[in-house]
Amino acid sequence: MFPPVFPVYVRALAPLHEWAPLVWMSGVVCLWATRYTHQLAARWGSRFYVMSAAIRPLGILLIGAGWLALYSPGPEYTMLAVGSVGWLPWGSWTEVLCWVAIVLFFAFGAWSAVVLGLRQSFLYRRLDDGLVTRGPYALVRHPQFLAAIGLTFFGILLYNPSEPPPYALGVYYHSVAANWALLTVALWVLSILEDRELAAHFGEEYVEYAKRVPRLFPI
Repeated sequence: MFPPVFPVYVRALAPLHEWAPLVWMSGVVCLWATRYTHQLAARWGSRFYVMSAAIRPLGILLIGAGWLALYSPGPEYTMLAVGSVGWLPWGSWTEVLCWVAIVLFFAFGAWSAVVLGLRQSFLYRRLDDGLVTRGPYALVRHPQFLAAIGLTFFGILLYNPSEPPPYALGVYYHSVAANWALLTVALWVLSILEDRELAAHFGEEYVEYAKRVPRLFPI
């Protein structure tokens, strides 16, 4: 459901830097708006599918753009001025391990999207879609959320612009670590809302599934 968000400088997103947290949070709201699949589909019919097919991709785009904008300084800064902005070299075992973790979380997210289906992941979910409990959904109930949390976490370990660049010093609003914590909380809340909606639709089948499989973290 979420695009891979790596620690890379994107000059075109620099104008969004000041509004980056609001941009990606707007994307989360878009996903929330299409969360109640079965309730809204029952009420609106085909109109819901059209709305979801428009809003869900927009939400994914906003989350990706907002997160990458956190890594994009204002126009007065360049990649040379802030030093390590952009793809980092393989200069230490820490960086190597972070890249391995990023690849694994990306693969986990891609696997989740394939198992659930590209339509259900990125466009809309039909009222008659069955409950998916195989593959990554046998490990956690919301594997795509877990993939997004893991990708952004290890991206922060690779490069956190809230420390060396002067534009970010003391600005908690643009702290990538603070944004990651807020993203994790937002996805946790979103997973709770989705659990309630799925339990209301699938009934005892989902209740039994929830007893076997943890919500977001495989612990």
